[in-house]
Amino acid sequence: MKAIVCEKFGSADVLELKEIEKPLPKDNEVLIRNHASAMQALDITFRSGRKVLSGLDRIFMSGIRKPRVKVVGLDYSGEVVTVGKNVSQFKEGDQVYGLSKKGGACAEYLSVPSTSELAIKPTNMSFQEAAAVVGGAIPALAALKDLAKIQPGHNVLINGASGGIGTFAVQIAKNVYNTEVTGVCGTNNLSMVKDIGADFVIDYTKEDFTKNGQIYDVIFDAVGKNTFSNCKNSLTKNGIYVTVDFYNPKMHLLQLITSKFTSKKIKSGMLGNFDDLNLLRDLIEEGKIRSVIDKVYPLHQTADAHRHYETGHAKGRIVITID
Repeated sequence: MKAIVCEKFGSADVLELKEIEKPLPKDNEVLIRNHASAMQALDITFRSGRKVLSGLDRIFMSGIRKPRVKVVGLDYSGEVVTVGKNVSQFKEGDQVYGLSKKGGACAEYLSVPSTSELAIKPTNMSFQEAAAVVGGAIPALAALKDLAKIQPGHNVLINGASGGIGTFAVQIAKNVYNTEVTGVCGTNNLSMVKDIGADFVIDYTKEDFTKNGQIYDVIFDAVGKNTFSNCKNSLTKNGIYVTVDFYNPKMHLLQLITSKFTSKKIKSGMLGNFDDLNLLRDLIEEGKIRSVIDKVYPLHQTADAHRHYETGHAKGRIVITID
């Protein structure tokens, strides 16, 4: 089968399209004919060897001297072609989406455990759209539902509202939790962010939301480029600042301090609950959430997809098609 292989750390140039053996599913796994993958931040970390991860995370997830993940890609969507003898919740022909913790999503086939990281995909989405959900909507839902615990009527600001996580966060905050949503993004993305549900938009190139006097019950930094200290004056008395910068040790320390000594809180450190793939499927089929896709690359152009992701200017998610 064809796969994108990474045998050493480096720039996107280290990625190679190769013919490798098709995986054989174990008794508790399913073999998936993959149709699409979607880029996320960890793809860059695993390929580049950047020291974002530390300790056991670095040893067991990204590797020390060379990549632990040989076939790149985490998010996927495809069709089950073989099920292990101990698998009962899936059958041949099921169309699924999920995350592979061991990588392998930029390949024609991958085998994954039949666990909570795998679910039946939404019927009203293509494989490309479904793959885009996994690494975008899961962390957005975790940030808003599990960490911020947003409630109807809350005033919520999404920083990075046009990005791969932010586009889902806007829709979840508005359409699922009925909050008032302000989206922060660049000039070219203002109309798109309004279109997916934001009540108000702020062009970060023209206005600093931390200095305009507005306050919010929840600020979700969906790109991890701001700080609690910078945003705390824009929070209500019991406001919560949530960030995707969950591997930053300083964030963990601040989270501990604010949990004990201040009314305003910082929350971080959660990748997401993949049981929520089933919840997200229901919300998508109800028409409350959709994928925003910036660009689709064929498998052999995966390196170009990585380069595009690293510009930091994608509008929604970047998808790799494997049809």
